[in-house]
Amino acid sequence: MTRIASLVFCLLLAACGAEQRSNANAENAPTAVTVSTQRLQSRPLQTSVLSYGVIEGLEKLDVASEAAGTVTRVLVNEGDAVAAGELLLELDREKQDYRVAQARRRAEQARAALDEAQLLLRRRTELADSGSISREDLDSARLRVTAALASHEQALAAQGLAERELADTRILSPSRGLVEQKFVEAGEPVTVGATLVSLQVTHVMRVQTWVSEADLLLIQPGQQSSVQLNAAPLHSFEALVEWVGVNADPQTGNYPVKLVLQDESSVLRPGMTASVEIKGLVAPEALLLPESALVHRNRRRVVFVVERQQGKAIARIREPRLAAGFSRRLLVLGGLEAGEEVITDGLDGVVEGSVVMVR
Repeated sequence: MTRIASLVFCLLLAACGAEQRSNANAENAPTAVTVSTQRLQSRPLQTSVLSYGVIEGLEKLDVASEAAGTVTRVLVNEGDAVAAGELLLELDREKQDYRVAQARRRAEQARAALDEAQLLLRRRTELADSGSISREDLDSARLRVTAALASHEQALAAQGLAERELADTRILSPSRGLVEQKFVEAGEPVTVGATLVSLQVTHVMRVQTWVSEADLLLIQPGQQSSVQLNAAPLHSFEALVEWVGVNADPQTGNYPVKLVLQDESSVLRPGMTASVEIKGLVAPEALLLPESALVHRNRRRVVFVVERQQGKAIARIREPRLAAGFSRRLLVLGGLEAGEEVITDGLDGVVEGSVVMVR
């Protein structure tokens, strides 16, 4: 009986020791963090880049004077819309009127002299055929016609020059646009080549905007875009990407992008601000990461993925390359693969190597 009692006592001590070791292991085991996850899947994607821009004229024209004179009338003010060929201002035309009248009289006289010389040549040709005059008299008549013809042509050229100088006293708009600045007023003298008015061409308008380096990878010339004026939200215009900058702004790190508006409208004005949506590249197999999966650790934007090891779910840190997406999702450019399970909720207590329990 004593030997049996001793054996029972030893068995009880062993059981108590095993229970204590089990409790100690349970206390030292890491506590699993409860999280929610989402598995990444590839899908076709039409990317979009949203930004803000400024309307500007595609071209600026300086209207210069081709004649010297005194300004008699200025018919436009800064900010006025003008059509191609519209009269902007006039110069004093009194001298040019006299010159045109004089040139026209001289042209008429030269025409009369030419008619007289041609009539004389016809008569002498008839007399020469009948032998009534010498050959020298006929040649003289012919030379007279040649000289009269040259004088008439010279008179016509002088008349055309005088009429052109008269027309130059009327300064016309070379294109449809907006008057950006006028440099003269009535009564001021101007010289040949002096700039009188500057115009912003408005039949073709451009939008300049700025995008981040990540969004720049999604943009190429020729892509369709839409532009919405901030001052007139109901007006939306189609545009095409014209140019993508190669150098970033040293202050912001963003890259310039220029778009040409496809629509003509009197609503558009240089200097207006607008919201721009650039339809980016079509990605046939894109990974979209929920924004909720992105967290900051040690000043880095990271993601935690779940790895299954020996029946446990372990959190592993990743630092993916991302670009703007849509609907609170980011386009994955690298660092993550399709099929991986990312943690989207419960990230506060998650660190590298954390044991997690997926809801």
